[in-house]
Amino acid sequence: MRFRLSLLFVAVCALLGGGAEINAAAAAGASQGADADEAALLCGNAPSDFVKPLPAPFNFWMVIVCGPQSQALVPIEGMVWFAHGTEEAISILALPPEATPLPKTDDYDPSYGVRFKSLFATEVKGEKLKRAVSILSTAQENSMNVLPAAEVERVYQLDAVSNIYDMRYNIYFYIRGTLPQAAIACIDACNKFLYFDILTDSEAKKRVAAPALRP
Repeated sequence: MRFRLSLLFVAVCALLGGGAEINAAAAAGASQGADADEAALLCGNAPSDFVKPLPAPFNFWMVIVCGPQSQALVPIEGMVWFAHGTEEAISILALPPEATPLPKTDDYDPSYGVRFKSLFATEVKGEKLKRAVSILSTAQENSMNVLPAAEVERVYQLDAVSNIYDMRYNIYFYIRGTLPQAAIACIDACNKFLYFDILTDSEAKKRVAAPALRP
């Protein structure tokens, strides 16, 4: 997050030109603006108790941001979530699918008004583990995969409940080694789901430069 804002700050400074004093003043203003934007995006202005803490181990893999339509779950800096086999970056909104976003007004801000009201995490074991791996296997039919179902070592589940319609997301992170490499976000008992790849920044850049993974 800060890395991307810092790049914007450097670009602004490079374009301004003029004298050292002008550049210094502009740099200070750009820095303050970037810090304010970052604080707002990271829900720094949210009312008390409107941002629930992410439970472990998901707090090592994602953060909650306050976007223009709702809160959202996004990957930590250095990681990217792509819809499976594509170059489409995704996030998981508290605004349920097909729900109509409401505009911001003087009395209402969807960045805070549409939120995750509860978050619960657990390691999936036993019969539930078999089902979680089966869901991944079904999603992988007829596609190339960064993490084949047969190579999954552990699965962690995050249940995220929106305050809109009490929509419940069951989010499965599939682990090989020490990091998640694939995930599925389900609603409606996994009758509807989104399968996505979890990549490092360098892996994502390689895919964008030379896409080789397709459904």
